[in-house]
Amino acid sequence: MRVPLSWLGDFVSWSGTATQLADRLTMAGFPVEDIAEVGRLDPRIRVGRLLAVEPHAGADRLQVCRVDVATAEPAVVVSGAPGLAAGQLVPIALPGARLPGGDEVQAVELRGIRSAGALCSEAELALSDDEGRVCLLPEDAAPGTALVDLPGIADVVLELEVTPNRGDCLSMLGIAREVAALTGSRLRRRRSRLREAGTPAAGELRVRIDAPDLCPRYDARLVRGVRSVASPLWLRLRLRRAGMRLVGAVVDATNYVMLECGQPLHAFDGERLAGREIVVRRAAAGERIVTLDGVERSLETADLVIADARGPVAIAGVMGGAHAEVTPDTRVLLLESAVFAPAAVRRTSRRLGLASQAAYRFERRIDPVMTPEALDAVAALIVRLAGGRVAPGIAEAAPGLAALAPPTIALRPRRAVSILGTPLARGEITRRLRALGARCRAEGEAIAVTPPSYRGDLRQEEDLIEEIARVGGYEAIPTTLPDAPITHGADTPTRAFVQRVRAALVAEGLAEMVTVSLTDDVTNQRLPGFVGRALAPIALRNPLSSESSELRRSPLAGLVRALRLNLDRGAEFVGAFELGKGYGRDADGRAREPLAIAVLLHGAWPARGVERSGPPVDFLDLKGIGSNLLAALGVGEDRVEWRPAGEVGFVHPGKSALVEVDGTPVGVVGAL
Repeated sequence: MRVPLSWLGDFVSWSGTATQLADRLTMAGFPVEDIAEVGRLDPRIRVGRLLAVEPHAGADRLQVCRVDVATAEPAVVVSGAPGLAAGQLVPIALPGARLPGGDEVQAVELRGIRSAGALCSEAELALSDDEGRVCLLPEDAAPGTALVDLPGIADVVLELEVTPNRGDCLSMLGIAREVAALTGSRLRRRRSRLREAGTPAAGELRVRIDAPDLCPRYDARLVRGVRSVASPLWLRLRLRRAGMRLVGAVVDATNYVMLECGQPLHAFDGERLAGREIVVRRAAAGERIVTLDGVERSLETADLVIADARGPVAIAGVMGGAHAEVTPDTRVLLLESAVFAPAAVRRTSRRLGLASQAAYRFERRIDPVMTPEALDAVAALIVRLAGGRVAPGIAEAAPGLAALAPPTIALRPRRAVSILGTPLARGEITRRLRALGARCRAEGEAIAVTPPSYRGDLRQEEDLIEEIARVGGYEAIPTTLPDAPITHGADTPTRAFVQRVRAALVAEGLAEMVTVSLTDDVTNQRLPGFVGRALAPIALRNPLSSESSELRRSPLAGLVRALRLNLDRGAEFVGAFELGKGYGRDADGRAREPLAIAVLLHGAWPARGVERSGPPVDFLDLKGIGSNLLAALGVGEDRVEWRPAGEVGFVHPGKSALVEVDGTPVGVVGAL
């Protein structure tokens, strides 16, 4: 994430240099990867006011400009830039000034008129990519002022890494909260001054949420009478330096507020929406929508959409639809500010291969309390930039908001001190947590801590202890050697059993394998193993691929996959075993993880002596391995009985056997 320090300074003040601030953020878990100074322009690039713009007598495409630069005489500059008019404030590079690209401005004669400088575009000043016109400066800029001295021109941009659990820090406000907590500074919050007029939004618009599990809150506002205008320089500079593409005043405003407070926003053309109701629902199978990138996409029932009376107008949390996008002709806006389930947004974004800044934030969880505040902020900014009138009130539906309330966590100061290994007073612990925005109250020997709404990553006591260390600085924790009693270790019965099994199977010429615990649903159904037959499969909510969609019910599934890989690589014999867990749910729905032994034989035994190859493996080989294993574990032959396996399901009914010890079935051997 890119953080212009001038923007960050709107929320918090700090002492020290940018490098010192970067070091503090890095130590707090936000590694700063780059510190870039931008807008450090030559002081001979000044603010100039165009006094007159006249055609050049000797050239059709040139104009002669008289420019006030607060000197005794106006500067005369010959320019071919379009759109120049008297009264405009523009940047003028005086003779001797060096532009960011390395060119030095010289006084030259053009068609008989001496030009004492150059009027500069934003591209020539490295402020943006716009090279088609001269940069227009704010009306309050004083002629003669060095451009570098104008607010927001010169800046320092930190590029820092934000970990996936800290979605609250994907904004200027989020980073400002961290700086305030780390430095003890006061956080400044600005409230939008919103003037409302006309018919209330709730009277013209209704919001309905049909999937509250995927959208716990949806807020909307109406703005009428907006104009199509370009964003002002200060906003363009901030967006560009934060890494955003410039579009136009309305869309730029939604991006600006998103970067400022972390709440993704979307603007619809209100006159292109059908009906008076916005519905948040699951998509119908095969439903289609053309997104803002011009691609028609097919939806599934797991996708969430924003729909009007005709159909989907946006893929919720990912991207808007082209049908209701904002254009230069847009005059009525419907502004959206909502909360969407992170897993649902992530699943849809990955499936469609459609990434966006909004999806990036929704996937990492946003602050559910920020929704109306961000909506007010963007409405106020749009009116400021593009005019218009904000309809009174917000159209809202919030059926799942209460479920998003942060939990109250019991923190034991003694445990915090024990884990951190450094003494901390109860008052200091409370101070650090309150600096993060948490509410704290005494509850016996513990502290009842309620995290702020934007810290969805704080769910348990250990999370709070980590935050206590982070705010105080990891470097402040003294380095000490571990202080633990030295004891004489001994194998547990389970470990001793596993070692005996491993030694016995290796003695049979088998190789031990350790395979992944994930498999596909078809393999899991066909190869439940002896221990997994009575267990129901456990499916992953968000599998990386269809081949890893379930937890295996038996290690046998992993061995079969390993067999396939070895055969593909030319192996003629595979003799392997795995000691591992199966996973599933019992009849009561409880998760179980039974330990199991799986053995697999395939091909012909390796050659011995002068033989080209040994005999092919068969059922008796596997039965012999089973008998030897039981003997190594101290189970006498008189306690073992081999019976027909019958319809076990995953082994051949005529080439299989069920092994019992003292009348209890313990396993099955057979051909797959």
